[in-house]
Amino acid sequence: MDQDVLIAELERAGQDKELTARVVRLLAEPGAAAAPGLVAALGTVSRQAMWGLRDALRLIGPAAFDAAVAARARAEKVPDWWELGHVLRGFDERCFPQYVVALSHPMKEIRQQALWGLQNLGESATAAVVDVIPFLDDADRYTRYQAEKAIRAIGRQAGPMLRGIRREGPAHLRGNALNALALMGGEAEIDERDRRALERLVRIKTTQDVPESLPEHRWLAVPGATYEGLFTAMGLHDRRPCTISMGLAAMDDDVALVAGSDGKKRPVYRVFVTPELDGWRLVYADTPLGEMHWEFDDLLQRISAACGQAQYFFQDDHSDSMVWALAVDGEVRRRYWRYEEPEWQGEPLAWEEPLGADPDFDPEPNATQASSVDCAARRLSLDPTGVGEHTAMRGHGWLAVTEEGVGHGPFTGALRI
Repeated sequence: MDQDVLIAELERAGQDKELTARVVRLLAEPGAAAAPGLVAALGTVSRQAMWGLRDALRLIGPAAFDAAVAARARAEKVPDWWELGHVLRGFDERCFPQYVVALSHPMKEIRQQALWGLQNLGESATAAVVDVIPFLDDADRYTRYQAEKAIRAIGRQAGPMLRGIRREGPAHLRGNALNALALMGGEAEIDERDRRALERLVRIKTTQDVPESLPEHRWLAVPGATYEGLFTAMGLHDRRPCTISMGLAAMDDDVALVAGSDGKKRPVYRVFVTPELDGWRLVYADTPLGEMHWEFDDLLQRISAACGQAQYFFQDDHSDSMVWALAVDGEVRRRYWRYEEPEWQGEPLAWEEPLGADPDFDPEPNATQASSVDCAARRLSLDPTGVGEHTAMRGHGWLAVTEEGVGHGPFTGALRI
């Protein structure tokens, strides 16, 4: 049947899965000869029909892959680049060799789709791990991201190959192999010799660490002189020295699922405690704080009872919600929580400025102008984004986990030292 007639029938099929599947098979039936026409039609049909064309090209296999690459590479920008991307990353194991070859393509977008396609192949792409790992330190951030996802999807069966590179080379891939092992399985995939070497490197680097700007999304602050109490108050275990870069990188992979004696998996979290910065230690626990793993007031009360004082800050750029709170000696003294009822808790602090008189505005009795998280952080302790070379720093950071006996082994992700 004529290809144009079949494409029109695919359009009419709509949500009819049985008819769509039949038309897709007929479109793919001529094999390689059908591929150029199907690729050319991608940007001319409805979204629903486009998925059918993609499936037909997938059935054709390598010849369709080559046609899609040629179409994508015909110019820096093509009108159907989005559709071609979906096609390129959607082929099955028959196109494994084509994906590997495409990793060397001069066009960045094709290399990225090849990485994505290998990610979709998962364990079937194990043999490509040596070709993928050089992209882990690619100059392009999105390319690095796709390489990381591909390594994670390939999984631990590539471990022996990567450990072989660590031992025997080639030398230029050894660093990338270590990075890949950390991504796919964390500390558990790294052999003892490498673990000892990394521990030595961390000890050296913590003595050379320098202050750097920190995230301002969600954090706790405690006095540097009394911070030791927070580990018990937060239920943290197995703390290890870390640099600031390591701690921030750990927040990108701060959850591990650990199986209990009943076989059920439960989340365990990683927490980063900064070095002392202008007299304060900041605490980052992105996921558990975001998921309210700890009850808000109870956490502040426990930490402040142990450390004398505890502060919590949160601001959401999307919803405009924000919180700042101060607890002293086990009691929440002052809190502002936008959109809560009430927004203000506790008596104003000495540095807070009263609201000006406004006949059209009836504020809560204890409301002030101190609704800015940045301002409150500067007045109570320090603004994370203002940390820099001028900041006085003492000690080193810590990484700890929220459950005893779990250790750091279950956490994946490469930590920048």
